[in-house]
Amino acid sequence: MIRMIKFSILATVSFISFAIIFNFLSHREPIFSLKAIKITGLKEASEKEIMAALSPYIGTNILTVNTEGIKKAILSHPYIKDVRVKRVYPFYLYVEIVERKPYALWVKEDGSMRVVDEDGFSYRGMLKNEEGSMFLIHAANEKDVKEALTILNKWFAEGLISRDFVSEIDYRDGGIRLISSENVEIILGKEEFEKRIKKAKAVLNDAKRKGLLIRSIDARFEKGAIIREKREG
Repeated sequence: MIRMIKFSILATVSFISFAIIFNFLSHREPIFSLKAIKITGLKEASEKEIMAALSPYIGTNILTVNTEGIKKAILSHPYIKDVRVKRVYPFYLYVEIVERKPYALWVKEDGSMRVVDEDGFSYRGMLKNEEGSMFLIHAANEKDVKEALTILNKWFAEGLISRDFVSEIDYRDGGIRLISSENVEIILGKEEFEKRIKKAKAVLNDAKRKGLLIRSIDARFEKGAIIREKREG
């Protein structure tokens, strides 16, 4: 009797195991098949575009899915600066996206404008409501934009000037010319930038104390600076 019960249990277990294996093979789908991808961090980029780049990975095994390939596919979108991919077992991926943030407007040689991030990466055109919301960078190419921002960001970090101080920067052939938020032209030339911006700031502070209205400061000279005042009326 006991032997019959054992045989019955074994037969039942075997049948269930066979049914599971048959069902698995008939569907031809991995046990840990990737069924969904959850994306966070999108603001400007289109989720539809991101999902289109990731669609080839749906249905693959989550244990062996190429996460580096997924990162590369997402980073190919110009709006995306960084991405993190995490497996959430058993069925989906969690994708955390960091988008580029508008930082400045690059004025190109032809007069058109491009939005750049804090590293000087040009990633899209300017929107209508963005004109006047960021400082301008006049430069011949993206390399010069990046060089100009490297200098400015260093000054911001060191407290030499604030971001609000800058309205425009003209960076050509290694030379710098600034327009302040108070519409004062500051000429720094091609060397000793930090020394000259400190000099120009000192001149501006002194002019404010004296009630002078300054139109431009040429700080390229070893001793002093050439100052042009604004004419009233």
